[in-house]
Amino acid sequence: MNANDIILNLPFDEQNGSEKAFDYSQSRSDGEVHGASFVPGNNGNAIQFLGGDEYCELEHDIINTLAGNLTIMAYVKIASVEAGTPKQLIWVVNFGGVKNFIEVPIGVNPGSWYNVAMTKQGTVYRFYVNAQLVNTVTHAGTPTGISLNQDFYGEDANGDCYGLGLLDDAKVYKVALSSEEIINETTTTTNLSYLLDGVDFKEYGVFVAGSDGVVDRPKLKTPYSVNFDNYHGEIVDLNHKYFEPREITLDCFIKAATKNDFVIQLSNFMQQFDKVGTQRLTINVHPVKPLIFEVYCKDAVAVSKVWNNQLMVGTFKVKLTEPEPVKRILKHIRVSEATKTCTMTFKSMKYVNIYWGDGTADFDVAGDSLSHTISHVYTANGDYFPVITGCIDEITDFETNAIIVWNKL
Repeated sequence: MNANDIILNLPFDEQNGSEKAFDYSQSRSDGEVHGASFVPGNNGNAIQFLGGDEYCELEHDIINTLAGNLTIMAYVKIASVEAGTPKQLIWVVNFGGVKNFIEVPIGVNPGSWYNVAMTKQGTVYRFYVNAQLVNTVTHAGTPTGISLNQDFYGEDANGDCYGLGLLDDAKVYKVALSSEEIINETTTTTNLSYLLDGVDFKEYGVFVAGSDGVVDRPKLKTPYSVNFDNYHGEIVDLNHKYFEPREITLDCFIKAATKNDFVIQLSNFMQQFDKVGTQRLTINVHPVKPLIFEVYCKDAVAVSKVWNNQLMVGTFKVKLTEPEPVKRILKHIRVSEATKTCTMTFKSMKYVNIYWGDGTADFDVAGDSLSHTISHVYTANGDYFPVITGCIDEITDFETNAIIVWNKL
């Protein structure tokens, strides 16, 4: 799927209490959350509506007209209520005029997750449940509105009806997806991959069989303590907890056609760690939320290899050190000159470092009680992941025009 075709991508993976649902598409039409909460969902978190005055409103329009092709897709789960429990979700496509609409009901069971999708291709509308086509309707004219409605179960004091349930991974595409593409898009897993400074390990002929220390809690630095002779034990300062560097070990292997290829592939890969500064290790474990580490390699790398005239396969371990193990990860999407600048404003009594994701970094930012604004201009279009390292918990008044992927990792 071409990323340019996705005009809205709301994973709803924010922490509960967030007033914003980030849009991971190039449109960057984040949702303003009013009253709704974030709870465990079908994939990560989901946004929950309790049937009251809760809603999520996009910051700006993503579609100027409904005349073109499009696809709307989301995971939904309606909740159970004591009386009048809805058993249907209803797609409604409105057109101009009186009683001029398409209405397609979908049978559902409360408490179960469903992937629902609607495509518009010219005058043909197709409706899917769990990637299976359930209805096709042909209707001429340009729609004036499209909605997915929960079967009526009640109303508030003003006569308004609201949904009661959860919504996850809502997406809008500016193309009509095929049945095969919908099946692919409903897959919530992502192919695991390891990248070094943006280059897949496989480009060097290196494959990762396993990894240790990636999500482990780093060891706590020895806290300040006082030992009194006439007291049991010791007095320990546990109000300030700081961590030692993170250690990551990758179990790797190289498969090459010849001895010469084996040596070249291994040399090219290991030379990447000889560059100045840290190298960026990215592990893609989620469609939009990668794990990112600024690391360096200080240990020797020993290759286990039996040299012969057959297929050349060798195994080795790469031990990497992340010197600043506590970080906040953002995402900035540059699609034009208008979106080239990533901006952050925050206060921090301690210095932090910012790795912008394009090979540049700003060190020793802030360090006092003043509000600091720092900006970075990206010269080429693309997706970038700025990483802020340091005492993240002590940063206050944080604002940014980027997406907050991981508030703390």
